[in-house]
Amino acid sequence: MSDMIRIMIPGEPYRKTHQSGTHIGQGRTYKDAGLREVESRLMEALKPYAPSAPWNGPVALSVAFAYGTKSEKKSGLWKITKPDTDNLMKTLKDCMTACGFWWDDAQVVEESASKYWDVDPHISIVATKPEGNGR
Repeated sequence: MSDMIRIMIPGEPYRKTHQSGTHIGQGRTYKDAGLREVESRLMEALKPYAPSAPWNGPVALSVAFAYGTKSEKKSGLWKITKPDTDNLMKTLKDCMTACGFWWDDAQVVEESASKYWDVDPHISIVATKPEGNGR
């Protein structure tokens, strides 16, 4: 089992997240069709990279969301509009859990997320098993 997983998902990152796609109705929480579609596409892209067995122990996760732009001048600039990185990460971690990267996303003890504009839109993901016991 490798201690590092690198994933590059080409194409425009999703904009619909659990924050915008989850609703409460009739005493229960449900996902709208847009969020279900995002999760389905994301899991389809992630599945080929899933380990043969879910990882045990702590996981570090680093993700870059590169949103498409046609402007070379804008390429590389931070994307300071929605969706928020915490909502992007929540949706991604839920999908990675469902695909069997780890047992529970509570195992993610360290994470970083960035979002920026790029002429080559994509999502870049690196998952590792961190050294040591924390602190």
